[in-house]
Amino acid sequence: MKSKSKHPAPPTSDVDYLALYRDGEPQAFRQLVDVYRDRMLQFFYRLCWDRDRAEDLTQDLFLKLMLGSKRYRPEGRMATFVYRVATNLWIDHYRQQRPRPRFFSFDQVVHSDDDSAPRQYAGDDPSPHEQLADGEERAAMRRALERLTEPHRLVFELAVYQERPYGEISDLLRIPVGTVKSRMHNAVHALKEMLGKEERQQARGESHGIRRVGGAG
Repeated sequence: MKSKSKHPAPPTSDVDYLALYRDGEPQAFRQLVDVYRDRMLQFFYRLCWDRDRAEDLTQDLFLKLMLGSKRYRPEGRMATFVYRVATNLWIDHYRQQRPRPRFFSFDQVVHSDDDSAPRQYAGDDPSPHEQLADGEERAAMRRALERLTEPHRLVFELAVYQERPYGEISDLLRIPVGTVKSRMHNAVHALKEMLGKEERQQARGESHGIRRVGGAG
């Protein structure tokens, strides 16, 4: 389940841009967007696997933050508030959508095309074989993630990719910390099972192909 893909570091600034914007500093909201936009795009994208919808949800998020800024009263870190609004937005959106099969091409996954992801130096460019293996690994991870139930996938997203602590996830989802840990444990176990099964199937397929080539000679 180990992934080579990279993603932006979680926001660590203690500056409360939303409070500054509320108090009359218009540039503060632009700074808030700069800090959170890429990460929120990835957050919504991995939950819906639809780039256009992720863009729309990200815009809706910032619109909600802007329109609600006058009523904003800091309670804890601003990052927690931003994630609370984003999580509630996704849950409301998901509930309004009738579940349907997803048939999206694997052109943007996890962080493969993220402009904010660290770039490799020219001398460190992976070989075509490494690129292929890395792409297959990400594809397998996406297929496995899509098979998780929504509650498990949301906890996994928040804990692993968004790097939020269990206590914060408990607060965001309004569930006990024990439930967060249980869902995380079950999600990791399920992902390992699915990825392991896929690896075994792939290995059998490659072995079968080698035998056929050898037999032909």
